Amino acid sequence: MAKDYELIAKEVVKNVGGGDNVKELTHCVTRLRFILKDKSKADKEALESINGVLKVIEASGQTQVVIGQDVTKAFDAVMALPEAAGWGKSSGAVSEETEEVKDIVSENKKKTKKNVLGDKFVEYVSAIFTPFMEAYMGAGLLKGFVVLFVTLGLLSKDSSTYQILYSAADGVFYFIPIFIGYSAGKKFGAKPFMTMAIAAAMVYPNIVALKSAETAVTFMGIPVNMISYTSSVLPIIAAAFVQAKWEKLLKSFLPEVVAGIFIPLLDLFVIFPLTLIVVGPVTDYLGRGIAVMIELGLNTVPLLAGFLMAALWPVMIIFGVHWGLIPICMNNYAVLGYDYILPLTVGTNFGIAAATFAVFLRTRDKKLKELSGTSALSAFIGGVTEPAIYGVLLARKKVFAAMCIINGIGGALCAVMHVTRDVQISVNALTLPAIYAVYGPWGIVAIIISIVGAFAAAFVTFSEDNDGKHSGVKATAAQKASA
Repeated sequence: MAKDYELIAKEVVKNVGGGDNVKELTHCVTRLRFILKDKSKADKEALESINGVLKVIEASGQTQVVIGQDVTKAFDAVMALPEAAGWGKSSGAVSEETEEVKDIVSENKKKTKKNVLGDKFVEYVSAIFTPFMEAYMGAGLLKGFVVLFVTLGLLSKDSSTYQILYSAADGVFYFIPIFIGYSAGKKFGAKPFMTMAIAAAMVYPNIVALKSAETAVTFMGIPVNMISYTSSVLPIIAAAFVQAKWEKLLKSFLPEVVAGIFIPLLDLFVIFPLTLIVVGPVTDYLGRGIAVMIELGLNTVPLLAGFLMAALWPVMIIFGVHWGLIPICMNNYAVLGYDYILPLTVGTNFGIAAATFAVFLRTRDKKLKELSGTSALSAFIGGVTEPAIYGVLLARKKVFAAMCIINGIGGALCAVMHVTRDVQISVNALTLPAIYAVYGPWGIVAIIISIVGAFAAAFVTFSEDNDGKHSGVKATAAQKASA
């Protein structure tokens, strides 16, 4: 039965304390993210009992309502309600944060005692990277297929068709500082288009050429250690942070009548050279240091590192901390030309899908069968695993643990065989040809291990008799049937 998103929207708003209790609403790939004036008014149990809601999580000063891959439909339905006017105009994971909103987030964190560095880090990473992730993943997938076509002899690197397709695929990666500049500028409270202007200057052809210049590079007599800013991540994030502080300082003494003229000018005149002289080199050293340490760990104890990474990936998804690895992986592309962290998890989406499908085959409960069937399909075809994790596996601890262990085996294999990827692509059944081209045969072997092993382990560990929660205590989870 199709979901009634208008009804879902009304029930969600009602149980977060009503429209008057909502300060701002944004969304990411799978979650509605509410900033509430008073979090104590939200009824978590009632929210989780709504047909269409998978889980409710309190994190990063937000009340996060997990919907799944249809989150945009739920978001649009909520924002269509009369009381939603003024909550925020974002159609993505980020909207401009006012000081009042920041104060509410801070106060909410104090109330829930979750005002920790890890929460803040995940919050910022999610806000910066989520808005352009569709373009990033789409470009990565196209690049994977271009590699596959060349490998199969269907496309020549000398052809103009290759050049056009490769440009479409590589453009996002090459100019990614500009994408990050906008979202980082918004998140840090800087003028986002000025951050984009600084990022554009960083990848301007003349600046790129200075890196290989034979003469020393200076700015007003100050030596400049030129690095490559194309495809870089950390320099523009740090520059956006510095820019936000700089603009705040300027606003404190510049008259408002001239601030709109001189702040953009001083952003370019001060922040861009400062980025080239200080921010860029410092973040470059930092990024290389992080990459070296992680690579050292994987080279020293690859079996353990690969196993833990893949086995704990579903747990990271539950708490949203998997976002914290995104900037490190993207930094690996810029520094090394490839990433060796996320390839360890290549089989996890498939393992989650296979375990959920095993539950679908084993259960006799009609509601659980409907939920597990659609959730398995979502994970297998779309790579969206939250419905399977929250709605099916998390309540069945033996199945969940068995699936994690099997995924860990595949991750250990990938670590030992040094499986890497040089593009960011989505991982699901539809992208298997591209996965083979990018990850190589051992990546496919890891996927097979996850599919076969997780299915068998879940099929054996699931017991209708010992899983009475889904029909009694866990009735609310079983009610969350997908369309």
